Amino acid sequence: MPAAPNSSFEEGVSRALASIGAAPSDLGLDALAAPAAVAAALGRLDAGEPFLLRVAPPLGEGNETHGPPPAPPLWVRASCGSPSLRTAPLSLDEAAPPATPRAARILVEQTDGPCCDASSCTGRRSLAFVWLVLEGHAPAGHPPRLLVAEAVDLDAARALTRVRPVAAALARALEVPIEPDDAAEPAPRSTQEALPAEGLLPARALARFAMRSEGERLVLRDHGSTGSRAAARRKAILGLVILVVAIALWIQTAHAFQGGDRNLTLGAGAGALLLTVASYGFLGVARFASRYAARSVPVLWAGRDRFVIAPWVSHTGAVDRLPEGRLGAAIALEELRGVVVCRRDELAAIEIDTDHGPMDALAVEDEAVARFFAEAIRRALADMAHPSTRASARKRLREKSAAAAGS
Repeated sequence: MPAAPNSSFEEGVSRALASIGAAPSDLGLDALAAPAAVAAALGRLDAGEPFLLRVAPPLGEGNETHGPPPAPPLWVRASCGSPSLRTAPLSLDEAAPPATPRAARILVEQTDGPCCDASSCTGRRSLAFVWLVLEGHAPAGHPPRLLVAEAVDLDAARALTRVRPVAAALARALEVPIEPDDAAEPAPRSTQEALPAEGLLPARALARFAMRSEGERLVLRDHGSTGSRAAARRKAILGLVILVVAIALWIQTAHAFQGGDRNLTLGAGAGALLLTVASYGFLGVARFASRYAARSVPVLWAGRDRFVIAPWVSHTGAVDRLPEGRLGAAIALEELRGVVVCRRDELAAIEIDTDHGPMDALAVEDEAVARFFAEAIRRALADMAHPSTRASARKRLREKSAAAAGS
């Protein structure tokens, strides 16, 4: 799905960065999307060298039908060797002074959840988090802690292994303690794994898209889009125009009926009915769109051995828990073939290839952005896949049919 340009969002990002003394060209560190690269970048910092980190606030609880309401990331600017921070929202509508909290400690937490929705599966999926905890006198309304990195894995030790380098590097950079104490120790060699090579992006390129957990799902969001709310006014006007035409046709229908013109009555009545239904649809969409409170839209979610492109959302922007979206039903991750970046005219598209065919998850102008988030999507899909090596019944049937056709 092409990401429409949004100059007002980009200007807001520039204002937010300027408020903390950063520039859009500064390197943006996002350990939620590129943990290995961020850990390496933090480890190379010299004393007093500034760095720009993108973090996420805690989320509330979801409900039976939707995940938790989303919240935009924040920018944190700090200098190596000091716990003093300057924070700002992802984007600012107008210039504002930054918040200036101090880091208290780095906290590593771990929890677990179901592997998938299969009734026969008893596996548990481990989630490891790295939190930047602020001192108690943080500014009013400011989150008391900020999510820096996270990892999902069926093996609890591997999940910790993947976030420990970020936690240790950030603790050293800010000169704050880390909890628990053993989180700063090297992971056991038996649980270490090769981390993928990742690139980093300047803040202006990083800003618009972000990936993080929302409940039990990993969600990639477009924070430069207000979703359906952007089209609410246009759809309402169109619905009202259609309604006016429909009313005129109903009046014509009444006059034709009184005059005994049967053909005109049927023709005008059918047109009036069709336009009335169309008007009702446009006004209904506009009503929902005007109530959309979030300032972002989900591009994709992955969880419980499935993924959905363009998921349904609530009025708060929370992703629907149903395994379906605007493009159809969720796709089992065992039917995933790969994630690649392809050219689509002037755009670079992140293509997800499945047994059902390829689908574009996102299309952007900057190929570096596409490759950066393609890697994040690739990792999220792998993390949320069931470990079973047995293909689904649908896939086995498709393979059997293909073999029969080839013989």
